[in-house]
Amino acid sequence: MRAIEVDEFGLVVSQLEDFGGSLVYVTPSHQFPTGYTMSLDRRLHLLDWAYRTGTYIIEDDYDSDFRYDGPPLTALAGLDRRGTVIYLGTFSKSIGAGIRIGYAVLPRHLLDQARIVKALLDNGAPWLEQLVIADFLNEGAFIRHLRCIRRTYMVSRDALLDAVEGHFPGSGLFGREGGMHVMWTLASDMSSAAEIQRFALTCDVGLYPLSAAAAYEQGSRKRFADRSLVVGYIALSVTEIREAIGRLAAALSAR
Repeated sequence: MRAIEVDEFGLVVSQLEDFGGSLVYVTPSHQFPTGYTMSLDRRLHLLDWAYRTGTYIIEDDYDSDFRYDGPPLTALAGLDRRGTVIYLGTFSKSIGAGIRIGYAVLPRHLLDQARIVKALLDNGAPWLEQLVIADFLNEGAFIRHLRCIRRTYMVSRDALLDAVEGHFPGSGLFGREGGMHVMWTLASDMSSAAEIQRFALTCDVGLYPLSAAAAYEQGSRKRFADRSLVVGYIALSVTEIREAIGRLAAALSAR
């Protein structure tokens, strides 16, 4: 396995030029932990590279249902014209983790092989839940549900952005256009991410440095060093978000 760097435009495709593998795994909608989204130019570049090299792309459309700013993103699979993208999705975040149902959209020439593999490895699929989800989709209720929770999550996202930017000017907040978390890059006059995390715990505020993210261990250590935190917001109310960031700011000022 080989890790490829990510920057503000997504996967750095140029680093794949000497790659000798046959499969690339990407999360273009909202990369974890940086939150960066792959630009259209990078998507087209990646597809062109895959066509030229005969490489398959696994597109895990992580957090694609939750985009708050800008137009909807076209998935790599939607841009693919040569059957090189295997698209993966799940209902775990949009409906509920307990459902444990995901799906794959494959190029037609891979369908027979996929059916054989699934038959050999399958331990049984939850048929009742699948039927309920199918009705949920066909009736248009799923789209209405997504619109509702997007509005709710966006309110929480806006509260977090306002609180951090108000209490900690000079900070960078990345991945804010969508998803369920942002990457908070600390202002130059603040302590390291690890120290801020430890101090936040004394205030009963949960923050996580990028070094705690498995994806970070595989990739962008030099780029982000120890100056960034991962901050989730969808499980908290607006009041809780404001209180947590305010409590941290007050405690840091008083020390």
